[in-house]
Amino acid sequence: MRVLVLSADIGEGHVTAARALAGSLSARQGVTVELHTDLDVMGERLGAFLTRGFHTHLDEIGWSYDLAYRVFFEPSLPRRFGHLALAGLGQRGLRRTIAAFGPDAIVTEYPLLSGALGQLRALGRLAIPICSSISDPAGLYYWAHPGIDLHLCSWPESLAEVDRIAGPGKAAVVRPVIDRRFLPMPGRAQARAALAEVVGRDRVAPGERLVVVSGGGWGIGDLAGAVQVARTVAPDATVIALAGRSEETLDDLRAAHGSDASVRVIGFTDQMPELLAACDALIHTTGGTTALEARVAGCPLINFGRSVAHVRAHARALAQLGVAEWARDRSELAVSLARVLHRPRPAPLAVGELPDAADLVLRVARGRRP
Repeated sequence: MRVLVLSADIGEGHVTAARALAGSLSARQGVTVELHTDLDVMGERLGAFLTRGFHTHLDEIGWSYDLAYRVFFEPSLPRRFGHLALAGLGQRGLRRTIAAFGPDAIVTEYPLLSGALGQLRALGRLAIPICSSISDPAGLYYWAHPGIDLHLCSWPESLAEVDRIAGPGKAAVVRPVIDRRFLPMPGRAQARAALAEVVGRDRVAPGERLVVVSGGGWGIGDLAGAVQVARTVAPDATVIALAGRSEETLDDLRAAHGSDASVRVIGFTDQMPELLAACDALIHTTGGTTALEARVAGCPLINFGRSVAHVRAHARALAQLGVAEWARDRSELAVSLARVLHRPRPAPLAVGELPDAADLVLRVARGRRP
């Protein structure tokens, strides 16, 4: 059995989820997996154009990405045009990638790839079954498509939206597709012991408050403002600010808060399971996989910022569901953080009885409905 897993290096979460799924599939006897984590599978020029565009419009401009989202993602007619355009422009590269490996099934972990392949499948131009692994809770146009054989929903709350977009019976809630170290989560005491080096002390005291501020893999958003609010609302807390892979954000945070002994500024880290198990609140600016990891960990989550496009859709949906707080500015963040710190920690997402996404992918590859 051969499975092709496709994702895109737009932020850190998509690649993390794709690697987790590829690893789970590879662990099955007799399964060979090929993983691609860039949009060059749609053609080198198109892939470079899309990747550069996302970096420019989301990370540097903001409003232009939001405008494109409102035009091409939300209204139905432009969205259909977008599906057709992606399929038409990307089919040569996608066909080349698929032919080179010869898979029995394809799994996507990025919405534009899902939209393109779903459209090709719907048009009868692709015979290989497609699964779409969905790590977002809302704003699922392009993630979900009637041409996709099965949608793998890591958020239970996303099932109704997928049914509405793709039609009933084409989605299943699965064990969240995240780093396997989150399943099961480390215990709180164990997690705090593992963070001694991060906080720069021998240990984190059992009753000590920890607040984590994160801007995702790109380190975007008003992280310095979030740290300032956290220091004001919880002056006795240790604040851990995560700059992701952005050297500019890392330098800015160190310049703003580096002299404060209660603030620890670090770059990209692989200790997210320990951080989310140990902290009393997570202030996060980009939604996506980190929000899902927080849900699995039972970590109180505050989505911070007015945000753009799909990030705004995530924050609004999670606030409406009561799963997370949404603070649009610093004053709202102060209120949300005070509220979160004075109520019990939420229960972790129950995942034990949910099917493994890899098992459902293999059932689809064998031509059987889950």
